[in-house]
Amino acid sequence: MRAINKKILFIYVLLITYITIKILSVNIGALSISNELNVGIWGALFLVSLFLTKNDYNRYLDQYDKVQTTFIVVVGYLMIYFIVGLFTGYQYNAYSLTPRGIITNTILFMPIIIFQEYVRQVLVNYSDGKSKWIALITIMFILISLNFNSVFNDFRNAESGFKYLCSDLIPLVARNFVFTYLAYVSSCKPVILYRLLTTAVSIYLPILPNINWFYTGLFGILVPIILYILINYSQIKLERKLTRQEEKRSRPISYLPTLIIIFLIVGFVVGLFKYQPVAVVSDSMFPLFSRGDMIIVEQLKGEEINKLKVGDVIKFATSSYYVIHRIYAIEETKDGLVFTTKGDNNNAPDSEKVKADQIQGTYKFHIKYVGFPSVWLSEALR
Repeated sequence: MRAINKKILFIYVLLITYITIKILSVNIGALSISNELNVGIWGALFLVSLFLTKNDYNRYLDQYDKVQTTFIVVVGYLMIYFIVGLFTGYQYNAYSLTPRGIITNTILFMPIIIFQEYVRQVLVNYSDGKSKWIALITIMFILISLNFNSVFNDFRNAESGFKYLCSDLIPLVARNFVFTYLAYVSSCKPVILYRLLTTAVSIYLPILPNINWFYTGLFGILVPIILYILINYSQIKLERKLTRQEEKRSRPISYLPTLIIIFLIVGFVVGLFKYQPVAVVSDSMFPLFSRGDMIIVEQLKGEEINKLKVGDVIKFATSSYYVIHRIYAIEETKDGLVFTTKGDNNNAPDSEKVKADQIQGTYKFHIKYVGFPSVWLSEALR
C-alpha cells in the first residue's frame, strides 16, 4: 500500500464536491444531477483515477477465491429472496423491459457500478491501511449512495423514519463497510460482481418478490455480514498461520449461533412468530397491566378471531396506532362480527366499533416495567 499523496487528494476533493452538490440539489433544483450527467461524472472520475494511478497496481493474494465466495453468497441470497416471494407474493418490475428501456437502464446503472468501485479501490490502495482513511472512504461512499430526498422526507415522522432506517440506511452502511473491506483485501472485482448481479436482477427481471420493509432490511444487513464473515475468515487464514484453537474460533460457523439469536429476537419483536411483545403506553387497562409493562400477544387469524368472546383482551389497530382493550360486546352484522371494546380503567366503552380485520391478537400475560424503554423512545420521537 502507498501513503496518501497529492494526486489522490485531488480525487478526494472531486468526491467531496460531488457529495456537496448532491446535498444542495435537494433544495436547489438548478444543481440537480440527472442520471445521464451522473454517468458522465463517474466516467470522468474513473478516467482521472485511472490516469493518476496508471501502472500502479497492488497484488492481491487469493483473489479468485474471494470472487468465487462473493458469487456464491449473492446467488444464495437471490435464491432465498425469490423463495420468500412464494409466501409474500410477487409484483411486476417498475423498470421498463422494452428493448429500448433495457438498453437505457443498462447504460444508466451498470457503468456507474464499475466506475465507483474502481475509484473506491484506488482510494483504498493509497490509504496505506490506515483506519482513519478507510473510515473516511467508507463514509464518503455512504454519502454518495444516499438518496438525500428520501432522507429528508422519510424522517418527518417517527414511523416512516424508523422504516427507512431499518430498510435502507442501516443496510446501506453495512454494504459500504463490507465493500471497502473487500476493496482492501481483494480489489474491486468482488464488489463489482456483487453489485452487478443484484442490480441486474432488479432491472431485468419481469417480476420480483413483493417483500415488506422488514425483509428488505433483514436481507440488506445479513447478506453483507455473512459475506464479511466468510471473506474475513479466508483472509485470516491467508495472512497468518492459525493454531487449531484460533482457527476454530474464527471459523464462519462460529458466528451462526449469534446470527440465529439476532434473527429470532428481531423476528419476535416485529411479529414474525405466533407471539409478539407489545409495550403498554397508557393506564387504560389498570389494574390488569399498566403503562410501561410489556404484554405478550398471541397473534390471531381467520377462524381464531371468530372464537373470541366477551371479556377477552385484544390488540387491534386503528388508523394510526394500536389499542389493547377488553371486549365489551359482540355484534353479528351482514359484514361479519363487530366488537365493542373498553379499557378496564375507562368510564365508558370506546366510541368506535372494531371490525374483525382490525384485530391482531389476544393478551396472554405481561411483564412489569420491561416496556418502559420502548415507551420513552416512542415519546421522544413524537
